[in-house]
Amino acid sequence: MPQLGNFIVTGAAGGVGSAAVRQLAERGANVLAVDRDAPMTATNYGPGQVVFCKADVGVEEDVRSYMDQLVSLWGELSGIYNIAGIEGEFAKSGEASIANYDNVMQVNARSVFLNMLFGIPLLVIRGGGAIVNTGSHLARHGAATLGACCASKHAVMGMTRAAALEYAKDGIRVNCVCPSAIDTAMSQRVADAIDPSDHQAGMQVLIDQAPNARLATADEVAAVGVWLLTEAPPHINGILVPVDGGQAAA
Repeated sequence: MPQLGNFIVTGAAGGVGSAAVRQLAERGANVLAVDRDAPMTATNYGPGQVVFCKADVGVEEDVRSYMDQLVSLWGELSGIYNIAGIEGEFAKSGEASIANYDNVMQVNARSVFLNMLFGIPLLVIRGGGAIVNTGSHLARHGAATLGACCASKHAVMGMTRAAALEYAKDGIRVNCVCPSAIDTAMSQRVADAIDPSDHQAGMQVLIDQAPNARLATADEVAAVGVWLLTEAPPHINGILVPVDGGQAAA
């Protein structure tokens, strides 16, 4: 199998992140798997090489450092899959905390900004590449008690579109995957917030949002981003791809 390239995946310890790392490595890509909770032991997915990096994606020095690490390991960057994200606290806009807003924006939006800021010049040097950001159904819609998360995902949508326009002539594609509820730990927490007295009732609210009446799997969401990074036609640029069972069609 030919070497597919060298990629950074953020949020690599989470459900979608770990699925993306595995899918890329199985296709022959080398992956720098970045997370604040990165495991310290290597996982052999093969045939690509996976190197775990413990870092905070919202901190400038950390992002600079792991960009340098990838170049030191493999010579050049082929693409970035920005997955790291949190939902934050649940509170109405008139009752929310400044600390929560700052934290959510740092993890969800500032991390995308920093990874593009330091990653795009490496892609320009290479002669092109791809970036996939992770938005959400909330990149285009609101959700009561999740104002900071909505703001951060709207920001990701805007940064995706701007960068796609700015670097298209450099052969760099920038797209965004926009899932709704995924069968991961985050949805479990959201379900508890929806109905603290009945977890299953909260889960059912999430399930009922999708016309196909189920949550997305982590593999499904990861697969869309991996496709955009590695196999999508070069003319696909600047788009937001819903992965929500048809919810965006309503």
